[in-house]
Amino acid sequence: MYHSAREDEEALLPQLPPPASYRTRWPSGLGNAVASFSPLAAFWQCLAFTRPSFLGKRSPVPDASEKTNAPLSRKPHSTEYLDGVRGVASLIVFVLHWTHIPYPAVNSGWGYKDHTSLWLLPFVRLVYSGAAMVSVFFVVSGFVLSHRFVQRMHRREHAEMLSGLTSLAFRRAVRLFLPAFASSTMAFVLAYLDVVHVPKEVGGRPFHHGLRAYLEYLDVESNPWDWSADFSGFYNPQLWSIAVEFRGSMVVFLVLVGLARTRTAVRLAVETLLTVHCFAHKRWDVGLFLAGVILAELEVLLQKPKSPSRRKIVNAVLGLAVVLGLFLCGYPRDHNTATPGYMWSKNVWPFSAYRRRFWLAVGAMLVVGPMAFLPSVQSVFLTRPARYLGRISFALYLVHGLGNRTVGKWLLNGCWDHIGKEGTLPYAVSFVVSTALYFPIVIWASDMFWRGVDVPSTNFARWLEKKCAAPPLQQSMR
Repeated sequence: MYHSAREDEEALLPQLPPPASYRTRWPSGLGNAVASFSPLAAFWQCLAFTRPSFLGKRSPVPDASEKTNAPLSRKPHSTEYLDGVRGVASLIVFVLHWTHIPYPAVNSGWGYKDHTSLWLLPFVRLVYSGAAMVSVFFVVSGFVLSHRFVQRMHRREHAEMLSGLTSLAFRRAVRLFLPAFASSTMAFVLAYLDVVHVPKEVGGRPFHHGLRAYLEYLDVESNPWDWSADFSGFYNPQLWSIAVEFRGSMVVFLVLVGLARTRTAVRLAVETLLTVHCFAHKRWDVGLFLAGVILAELEVLLQKPKSPSRRKIVNAVLGLAVVLGLFLCGYPRDHNTATPGYMWSKNVWPFSAYRRRFWLAVGAMLVVGPMAFLPSVQSVFLTRPARYLGRISFALYLVHGLGNRTVGKWLLNGCWDHIGKEGTLPYAVSFVVSTALYFPIVIWASDMFWRGVDVPSTNFARWLEKKCAAPPLQQSMR
C-alpha cells in the first residue's frame, strides 16, 4: 500500500513528530536496554516528557522524518486551516461539558421564561455550543478525507488515488479506536481505584463496574453497525462519536471509489442525492460527511470571479452564509421552539426532536463551506494558538471527559468549600477560579496524551500497514 505524507496532513493525522527532546531513545536489544537502564536517566526522561510541547525547542539537527518534510515556515496547504477549525471546535466541546452541569441554563436559549443572561444570546452562546461542533467535526472530516482524492479524480490519476485510498482506509480503524481505547482504559483504572465515582445506574439501567462492563463498553464504543448516533456509557460517554466517525469515513471511501471514474456533473448529482436522502432519513451524521465531500468538489472546481466588484458581492454572500450558519449553530437543546429567534423552526420540517440535529447540521455546513473561499476567515485558524489546538484536538476530545470527573470536580468542589456557592456571586467566582485553574491542566494533559498516545498510534498504524502489505508482484515472483 502506498500513501503520501501530504495525504496524512489532509486527513488531519499527526504529521510532524514531537520535538526530539520529548522522544525517548531506547537502546536496541533487550539485553542492552536492561544493562544500560538508569533510574535517574529514566526519571529525567519522564520529567522532560511532562513539559508541554510548545515550551520545547526543536532539535538543531533534523531527523530523517523532518528532512523529508517542508520547513515549518512553508506556505500552508489549501486545507490546513481546517486543522485549526477542528482544534477550536474540540475546545468548545470541552467548554460545554465543563459548564452545562454547574450551569444547566446553558442548554436553553435567551428569552425563554426568565433566561436573560448575556451568555445565552445567539452568537455569544457559540463558546459552548458543543453539539454544533460535533457537526462541524463531521463536515470537516468529509472534506479533508476526500479533498486530495477529488483532486486526483480531476487529474485522472485513478491508480494513485486508489493506492492512497486503500492506505487511508486500512489505517482508519487503528487511528480512531486505539487512542479511544487508551482513554477508556484510563477511566476504567481510575474507577477501579475509586478515583472516579461509580454510579448504580447508567442510562436508566443498573450498572455494575467490572471487567465485563468495561469490555461491553469497548464493544459499543467501537461498533459502527449500530446506526444510532448516540449511546450512554459510564467510562467515556462523550466517545459515542468515534464509531460514528469511523462509519462516516467508510461511507466517504466507498462513495469515492464508486464514483472515481464518473464525470464531475454525475458525481456531484449522485453525492447531492445521497446527502438529501441521508437527511430525509434522519442520518444527519452520514449526510454531513457527504456534504464535506461535496464541499471538496466545489473547492476544487470553483474560483472566485476576477472582477473586483463581483468578488465583493461573492464575499458578501459567503459572509452572510457564515453569519447565518453561526446563528443556527447556537440552536438551543432545550425549549428551542419556544426561544425567541428560533420559534420559526416549530413550523418548518422536521417536526420532531430530530429538528435540533438537522438545524445544527445546516449551520455547520454554512460555516465550513464558505470558509474554503474566504482566506480572511481561514487566517484566523492558521494562527499559532489555533494550530496548536488542532494538533491536540483529538487528544483533548478524548481526555477532557475524564478530567472533568476527577481534577475538575475536585477543584470546583474545593472552590465551593472555600469561596462558597450560596448566592450568585460566590457561585460564579468559585466557577471562574476553578476554571482558571483547571483549563491549563487539561491542555497540559492533552498535550501529553497527544505525544504519548495519539502520535504513536498513528505511527503504529503506518507500521502495521507496512507489515501487512503484500510485496510487489515482481518481488513475489522471485
